[in-house]
Amino acid sequence: MRNKPIFNVLCAAIAFVGLISSVVLAQNPPSFADSQKANLQALRQYTWKSRTEIKLKGESKNVKLEQVRYDLNGKLQKTPLGGTPQAAPAPEQGGRGGRLKKKVIENKKEEFGELMQGLGQLVASYGHLPPDKMQAFKASANVGRGEGAMQGTAQISGANVLQQGDSMTIWIDPASQMMRRVEINTIYEKKPATLTADYRTVANGPTYMARAVLVYPDKQVELTVDAYEYERTQP
Repeated sequence: MRNKPIFNVLCAAIAFVGLISSVVLAQNPPSFADSQKANLQALRQYTWKSRTEIKLKGESKNVKLEQVRYDLNGKLQKTPLGGTPQAAPAPEQGGRGGRLKKKVIENKKEEFGELMQGLGQLVASYGHLPPDKMQAFKASANVGRGEGAMQGTAQISGANVLQQGDSMTIWIDPASQMMRRVEINTIYEKKPATLTADYRTVANGPTYMARAVLVYPDKQVELTVDAYEYERTQP
């Protein structure tokens, strides 16, 4: 299973920071942008672990563990870590039947890779909304108070953000002006797909995206990215 589409999704989730900063500036004071810049600068002083897992029909198919940090140029650097071993490949089978079966498996892997690539590109597009779409979201977004687990937060939501029938909701902590949750309900190949990103805060430190989950029910695919064990590397 190819790893490139997985990391497209991860990068798209991280891109929400830029998107949300732009959207929320329409509803909050300029200090929000300053808070986001300061938070990003603080994150660059940390290293953390990332776990990416793909499930198909409820069964784990791929797990990747990495150590992550920012380099001096502000780019993410990832070092693979030992993790859950992948399933051993099936033994080679001779004859025409064996070759045919191998070809079918290869085609399915290719189709799955294309599916993940397509979903990744769709999610990424929400992090880079065209100017007209961004302005439309700002103009039509509903602002209210979070409820339930999001009680105490400010909630910004809108529909038809990128395509007809989709929606996006953002929850922000008014005190810290940090993101707490993002939910996107969208459509891929005429079927629903959802992406949820949850944020946490390091003790006496910055806020980070702790988990991003992408679900595509039509193919029973679920991708989860977890970030954890944040450690400060700079004084």
